[in-house]
Formats: sequence, C-alpha cells, structure tokens
Amino acid sequence: MTSDAQKDISQIKPADLPAPPQTAARIVQACGDPEVGSTRLAKIVAADPVLTAEILRTVNSAFFGFKRKVTSAQDAVTVLGNRSLRSIALCFAVRDSVRPNAIPGLDMVSYWEDALRRGVAARLLGQKLKLDPEEAFTVGLLQDFGVLAMFFAKPEKASHWKTMRSMYPEERREREREIFGVTHDRIGLLLARTWALPEEIAVPIAYHHASSLAKVPLYLRQMCKIATAADWVCSVFGSPDKRKALDRVRAYLVKPPFSMSLKRVDDLLTSIPPAVEEVATTLGLRVEEQATFQEVLQDANRKLAQETMSYQELTWALEQALGEKERLAQELREANSRLEQLAYYDPLTNLANRRRFLEASLSEILRHSRSGKALSLIVLDLDHFKRINDSFGHPFGDAVLQAVARTMQRVHRTIDIKARIGGEEMCVLFPETDMDQGKRGAERLRVALENQDLSTPTHPVKVTASIGGVTWNGNVANPREAGKLLKKLMDTADAALYTAKNAGRNQVVWAENLVDSGES
Repeated sequence: MTSDAQKDISQIKPADLPAPPQTAARIVQACGDPEVGSTRLAKIVAADPVLTAEILRTVNSAFFGFKRKVTSAQDAVTVLGNRSLRSIALCFAVRDSVRPNAIPGLDMVSYWEDALRRGVAARLLGQKLKLDPEEAFTVGLLQDFGVLAMFFAKPEKASHWKTMRSMYPEERREREREIFGVTHDRIGLLLARTWALPEEIAVPIAYHHASSLAKVPLYLRQMCKIATAADWVCSVFGSPDKRKALDRVRAYLVKPPFSMSLKRVDDLLTSIPPAVEEVATTLGLRVEEQATFQEVLQDANRKLAQETMSYQELTWALEQALGEKERLAQELREANSRLEQLAYYDPLTNLANRRRFLEASLSEILRHSRSGKALSLIVLDLDHFKRINDSFGHPFGDAVLQAVARTMQRVHRTIDIKARIGGEEMCVLFPETDMDQGKRGAERLRVALENQDLSTPTHPVKVTASIGGVTWNGNVANPREAGKLLKKLMDTADAALYTAKNAGRNQVVWAENLVDSGES
C-alpha cells in the first residue's frame, strides 16, 4: 500500500460515507427492533407517502411476485413481515443515498447494472437454497456498495471505475487496494455498522471475498457463498473475457451447497438479463438494454477459439496465480483485522476504546445536528471496584469488567455506542434518544448490573454502578464545535456520576439542563 493510499483510507470515516434517507433508515431500524409492533411500524412507513408508494409498487410488481395485492402501509407490514419489508426499504435507501450526479465522472448506469445483476442472481440462488429471497436480493444489491461509497468519499478517483468494472472480482478488489488503500468489503462492513444493518446482511457483505468462512456463524455461510457466486455471475455479463467467468460460475455452482446441473446453471444465467431490466423498472433505475446469455455465450466461444493455450493449461496457470495471490491477500486481511482491533477496541472487554468512542460520538453529534433529534450520553463507574481488586485479585476484577461489558451489550441496542474509556469507567451514547428514554436505558443497565450473578470460589460478589447522564438536542456548525460539545457532554455526565456516588452509589443521576450547542 502506498503512503498516499494509507493517507486516503485514514481519512475515510463514517461521516464521509453515504447516509440513508431518514424514513428508510427508520424503517430498517424499526424492523429489527422487537419492541416495535406492526401498528407503529405501519405508521413509520406511512409517514413518507412517496416511499410508501414506491414500496407498494415494488411489492405488487411481477418481479417480487407476492400472491395478493398490497394496498396500504399496514397491509405491507402484515403481508411482507419485518424481514421482507426491511429488505425492500434497504433497496430504496441504497438507491437514494447517492444522487445520480453526486460523483462527477462515474457512470452510475453501469454501476447499477452490475448491482442489479448481483441482486437478481442472489435472489435466484436464495430461492434454490430455500433462504429468504428478498434478503438474498438485498445482500446482492449491497455487497459491492462499498465501491460506490469509496468513490463518494474520493470522487477525484472516479476515472478508475471503467477499468475496475471490467476486472474479475478478485482482481478488482486488489485494484481497489492499490487505489484506495482499502477494499469495498471493508468499507461495506463500515457502512453496514454505520447504518445499523442486521448481521444477516452485514456479514455476507464483509465475507463474500473470504477464502475461509470459519469465523462466520453456520447460519450465515450459505448467504456468503451466494454473494460470492453472484459476483462471478455479474462478471459473466460484464468482463471482457466472459469464458473464464462462465467456467468459474459453472464450477462453483455444481458443487454443494448449490449442486446444480450445468443445464440449471445456464438456465439461471439465461434468466438474468430480462430480470435485471424488470427490477430496474420496478426500482426506478435506468439501465442499458441487456445482452442475452446466448449472445454472451457466442462471444465467449469466439474468444476461446482464438486462444493459443489449451484450456487445461490456462486454468492451471490461473489457479496457481490466484491461489498465491489469495494466500497473500488473506494474510494481509488478517493483519489488518488485528490492527483494527487494536486501534479501536478494548482488548479486555471488546467494547470500543476511547479513541473509537470519541470518533463515533463526533459523527453522531454532527448527524443529530442535521436531523434535529436528541441524543443521550451516560457515564458509569463501578462502585468500590478497587476493593474488589484488592480483595479478590486482578484476574477476578478483569472477569467483572468482562461481565459488565456483556451486560451492556445485552441490555442496549446494537446502534448504541458502548465503550470502556479507562479503568472501571464506561460510556454509552444513545442515538435518537430523548431524556426520558435515556433515563430508562440507564436504569435498565443499573438494575441488570445489580442482578448479575458473580461469585468467587467461596461466596457471591455483588457489583453495582453509579451512573451519570445527559441529553442534548441542538445544532453545531462544524466538527470543531462538535468536539467542544462532546467534551461538555462528557464533563456534564461525569459530574452527574459523582453526584450519584456522593448520594450513596448504585443510582442514576441525570443532568436536568440540556446542553444547547457546542459553544454553550
């Protein structure tokens, strides 16, 4: 990686990446929240009449093929269920997060053609494996969204798109590393975390290029393989040498878990072009007229006849080169993963560290300043933790911190930013949370910690925490003001924490006066 590339990736942060439209983002988050019932979810959908109309048009289209006509937001929630509704809302969120002219010099038509090919292929393969077809379509549509996000963050590099698009998946990924210092699956995972996407979608985005799925939960491995296959299906229609991509797709899909015959593989490829045109119309995207699979096959056969090297020799040489390249790429991925873990996460608790917490909190303050919504922050400190360390030893103290971190992960939302900022002091930032909601979240954590079952070999140990909180709703003009505001929020919550300690510990104290802006 060049020093310029390293500098580029060091500057790409969540705030630099595309953001989903507000209503679509709320639908996606609500669909994953078990506390949101169907009536409330229908109200969230109906709040945006334009998005509601597009969702209804989509679900009633021939491509999605639902058995009965859906006529209202409430009807959509009832008929689709949360997962399918979330998938369809995400399709529109992705489409609308980057305006057609947002990246000068980038051919958005060709980008969406490729994305739709992956989505259509993933949907068909999802049906084959009896997985949720709408979720598979969403994974295929989003799996290379990191490419668009990188160009969004670095529009001056848009001239590379035409060459990159013609490359095979692994070659294109290596080219991304050279140009941006990072790959689309890494940025895709960052986007997935920033958008609070569920693991069912985030993990395939992150692992569709992985040579090993050992770290992936069993129930998500098939979706990762679907995404890998969809990438190569796209190459069958988009790469200059379509024969190699076709051979790769056929070899991949005849093996488990797909176990398809060559005829079934060709039937799938035949169905891709008309389906791409149909779903493009459904989603309001413009694509060029699609070449048929027979035309693609004829072109591949002509090029094959011109080759001077036998198919067996070419395959052997390519597999040797790709195998070595993938081995080195895997080593680099693992090294980058270890470095990222060290840079952003506390090694004992796996919570975000201070650096990661401050970066993410600044981004959230700027986002909430634009949206006008409230956010809340709590600081907690374990009561008499030094006494625990002195009485039972530091190994037990470490175990207590790990148990507290697990409780924080369990009782709070995925989108809440949880961090260990030093010693036994921890923080949680609650996005889109007013004072009453913040107080309830803090009290829920306090009670959960008080009820933890912790014990030494001789007797149980009670662990409690004092918590200070603050809520902010206002605006800041720039990142500098956001930094000042964050310091004031931390100081205010910290002061409330010490009030809780002085009042007897094991309680929540909330700063009643809201902080209006970074200069206040």
